[in-house]
Amino acid sequence: MEVNIEGEDEFANKSYEKICQDAFRNIGVRTSIDHTYLYCNPMEHVFIISVKIGRVSSPVKVGDMTQRGKDKLKITDEKYAPRLLAMLWDKYGKRVQQVSRLEIGLKLEEEEIEALRDLIVYDPRDDLIPRILDGIDRILPEGARVRSTIPSTSRITIIASENPIEEDWKKKAEEMVSVVSEHV
Repeated sequence: MEVNIEGEDEFANKSYEKICQDAFRNIGVRTSIDHTYLYCNPMEHVFIISVKIGRVSSPVKVGDMTQRGKDKLKITDEKYAPRLLAMLWDKYGKRVQQVSRLEIGLKLEEEEIEALRDLIVYDPRDDLIPRILDGIDRILPEGARVRSTIPSTSRITIIASENPIEEDWKKKAEEMVSVVSEHV
């Protein structure tokens, strides 16, 4: 993840660069972010952050994390086992039983078992945006609670201040979106 900071104070810029790297790493989204651009102007108390979303892991399907037996599934990746069990119990009820820690008994029709392989257990994209927003909240100063967003499908751009958002700041944010787009 590349991080660029635009601000008046070089020490503050380096500090914010480290804060960005640490915040996104701590919440586990750094590998899904291509570029972060942060504009800091403490004199006007405005902060603009634009995060370019990069590649996101593929969804995890039942077939990716299990091996099929005749009337059972053997879990090969425990990481998503609780999600798998919850999904199966929700969809099939009592026809699915946990036989042991890594084994699930199935009382399903053959067609249902075949379709089971393609069911999505976890899609990393489902919670990516909330996690990135959590990271942004950790980066922006606590007093900057007046927020405005610039909508986009491939990036998150937020203007934050303790004052009402000015039109000049919105123009600056639009410029940043263009700069972040060039880093693709």
